[in-house]
Amino acid sequence: MGILILILINIVCPFVALIIVLCFLISSRRGVLKTLLSELKERFVIKKQPFKGPCIWIHAASVGEVKSVAGIAADLKTKYNLPILVTTLTKAGQRAAQKIDTFDLALLAPIDFYLAIKRFLKFYRPKILIIVEADLWPNMIYASIKSKVKVGIINGRLSERSAKRYKLLKPLIKLIIPKISFICAQTEEIKKRYISLGASRKKVFACGNIKYDALTETPKRLDEAQEIINKLGWKKSKIVVCGSTHELEEQIIFSSAKTLKDIKFIIAPRHLERSKQIRENLKKTQFQFSFLSNLDYPPVETQILIADTMGLLSALYKVGTLAFVGGSIVKKGGHNFLEAAILKKPVFFGKYYYNTPDVAKALLKSKGGILVSKTNFSRELRKYLNNDELLSKTAQSALNTALSFKGATAKTLEVIKL
Repeated sequence: MGILILILINIVCPFVALIIVLCFLISSRRGVLKTLLSELKERFVIKKQPFKGPCIWIHAASVGEVKSVAGIAADLKTKYNLPILVTTLTKAGQRAAQKIDTFDLALLAPIDFYLAIKRFLKFYRPKILIIVEADLWPNMIYASIKSKVKVGIINGRLSERSAKRYKLLKPLIKLIIPKISFICAQTEEIKKRYISLGASRKKVFACGNIKYDALTETPKRLDEAQEIINKLGWKKSKIVVCGSTHELEEQIIFSSAKTLKDIKFIIAPRHLERSKQIRENLKKTQFQFSFLSNLDYPPVETQILIADTMGLLSALYKVGTLAFVGGSIVKKGGHNFLEAAILKKPVFFGKYYYNTPDVAKALLKSKGGILVSKTNFSRELRKYLNNDELLSKTAQSALNTALSFKGATAKTLEVIKL
């Protein structure tokens, strides 16, 4: 039955891909399709790069996963003397990987179509496929196992909702999950979910989240972030830095900014290709705003800065007063809460934190995190911004919580064996 489902997936795959393309065409993110034609050859493994296998194949969905796995990749490269091939779902992830010297080749992931995966395996000859977090593509895993390529998952993330959905495809899941060589889950709770899907208890380990080992209290480009603050004339201002935001969350922030006129806001949208839409939304308001990509002549009394460039979010968190982390008031599961917490910033987030519930609950328990919603966002911001003692105490609790999550990399490396 599992094989039949896999065959069906391969039959409908081209049609689903076409629907996704059409959806992007009519969305505000249509800009991502500019390079579509040039990417198709890479996705279908028609265009092959000069590369000498065998290798270690690491699949990381996007920028965050790529950066988190760099340290483990370096250790594996040294230990096994094999080149590292990285595949990513997104172009941004590929660009991030290309900047990391440890990775010998960074490609866009082959489409999850059995024949494309088989071509990929035959050409690049990986000895192992290491999947980072939650990108479980059935053809990728099944074709690798059939080709005698060991498959492992590190930093495994699996929400309760996802586990329930996988169980609806039980025959397919039973075809792949029990044959995975090892699974390094982020938490004990996630470990149990993998076991409930058929993974062997002897092959699943709760190792923690390797992303947290990459957290630093001294982010890169801090001087650049401070220069931005100086250029805006914000040196003496209280600044709310809003990271990885989505449209509804931005509307809530704009509404709060109307009542918090003495407070400055930095908004770093989750998807940079939405910048044009954000600009149009801001034009409908009375705010003075600037875009980081065009900050040569910021308007006087700018209240809102849109950080529409990559790689500055951590530094911006550092120069800010407190942080709001997006994808949490909207139902996206929450993004990286500890990126701000490690920088000793109180972390505000919404109730949708199912991507990393352990982190969210720990922050709330230590009072380093503050739960907000559409109705209390402005009130909670004012409460903390007007109380320096409370702000300082909350910031220290956030830092202490972030530090308690380190140590996953060493545990993960103990598990990985070629």
